[in-house]
Amino acid sequence: MSCRDLSVQQFGATAEVVRMGKQRAFFSFQSVSMIVALGSYLVLNVGCALLMPIFPLLGLIGAIVINLVVLLFWRVRFALPLYVLVASPSVALSLSSGLLSRLYIGNMLFALIVCIWLVRVVLPQRKSGRVLLDRSLFVPLLCLMLVGFSSIIYSRLFPDPNVPYQYPHSNVSITLVNVSEMMILVGLPMFLAIVPGLVRSPRDAYLLLLAFVGVGILYALGSIFAAPLGLHSKEVILGVQRPEVFGADSSALGSLILLFGSLAMTQTLYAPHWRGRLIWGALSLLFCLGVIMSFGREAWIGLFLALFVMIALRTKNWSVLLVVLAPFVLLLVPGIADFFNPEKTYGSDRVKIWHDAITIWLKSPYMGVGAGNFQFFDRVYGSDKVGVAHNQYLQMLAETGIQGLLCLIWILVAVGAKALKSFNAARSPLGKSIALAYIGYYVSILFGGFFTGIFIPSAAAGGGTGPFVAASCRWLLFGLVLSIPIWDQEQPATPEKEMESASVTPLHS
Repeated sequence: MSCRDLSVQQFGATAEVVRMGKQRAFFSFQSVSMIVALGSYLVLNVGCALLMPIFPLLGLIGAIVINLVVLLFWRVRFALPLYVLVASPSVALSLSSGLLSRLYIGNMLFALIVCIWLVRVVLPQRKSGRVLLDRSLFVPLLCLMLVGFSSIIYSRLFPDPNVPYQYPHSNVSITLVNVSEMMILVGLPMFLAIVPGLVRSPRDAYLLLLAFVGVGILYALGSIFAAPLGLHSKEVILGVQRPEVFGADSSALGSLILLFGSLAMTQTLYAPHWRGRLIWGALSLLFCLGVIMSFGREAWIGLFLALFVMIALRTKNWSVLLVVLAPFVLLLVPGIADFFNPEKTYGSDRVKIWHDAITIWLKSPYMGVGAGNFQFFDRVYGSDKVGVAHNQYLQMLAETGIQGLLCLIWILVAVGAKALKSFNAARSPLGKSIALAYIGYYVSILFGGFFTGIFIPSAAAGGGTGPFVAASCRWLLFGLVLSIPIWDQEQPATPEKEMESASVTPLHS
């Protein structure tokens, strides 16, 4: 036997060993995946079983949802749409009282989605060196997490002797509040890595878009027909009782409908045929009416800002400002102008609340009073005692100090730049429309931040992890924008044709 033949045999033997090693690694990974999936399934179902005696209906609904997601574990494209359809509406239903009152079905679904993401995306690619999140976003987000955690530690080491770190009518501990706050700071940014990991094709993206629009229709119809449906909150403005749909009311409700409506509006702008434009246009009008009927003044202004930006970027004609500003003529109508008159409606109290936020910040100007702790300090040092600053920027300043506010501004700049870059780089109508929808909504976020904690809510907003679930749709939509380069294809086809021609990646097989 020649040396050449011997070398060929040795090479073949080596290749066989490598192949067998890969097979063993594959089966080992499959075993780990099955164990993790089965363990998650059992834990979540045991949790629902424990809830049954306390809240039978909610426990049953939770069990159905969890089992449905687990049954679709290997069809991961349905996990995020199901979360969108279930999480936000479930905020109106807490799991019980005490500790369980800080949890919602959306939290359980999020935990399951994280498990799916870890098993189906992170573990298989753990040796590929794939970056889960762009550094331009990861660095400021990590800085905010560290700043928030440091402010909590500082507040525990050096508590204010005048402040009772507890709720007046609840035995929920300050530790649970801190945990809820860290879940907000850590959990929300995880959507920016999870969504691009699970959305791998135009079909996945369009399915998630339809889920947004589907749940948005429920919110819009609930706002429009609040009177016959009896969906009213306790808030009244100029004799009008504001609607409350799935636990959201006022500007929070209007802002959420605007998020869903932004997707419908941009689909209208990019629809290639009259039939699509007609359908999406009708849905856009429905969402606009839903925002108006929410009677949230910040949401009204946010709607006009979003419309202006989306139409201007689509048409590349900034003179459209004259058309979009036409509705502001309505302010000349006495009855409508009264909604923005602080002498006839509440609104001037916001100035007093903002002054309270600055007063609270001055109690600990360097480290802040602690992320999520604004509610406790407001009871002692606030004059209006509403529990929140009604201002995203002042809330972050009071709770985490100057460094926290700088991190928030850094994140907002990075998010805006990334969204605009995604819009300019997108090639397909679907990619363009999704990126443009977020840009329009992003402008309303910047404006709305002066009146509420719209982007990064605080546990001070109450409801434990409720603010996390309520804000998750905003982060999930931006995660969808980050996924555009993965599945974006240059084709002038309609989204329906994109769905038909989309190939299924091994991740979803």
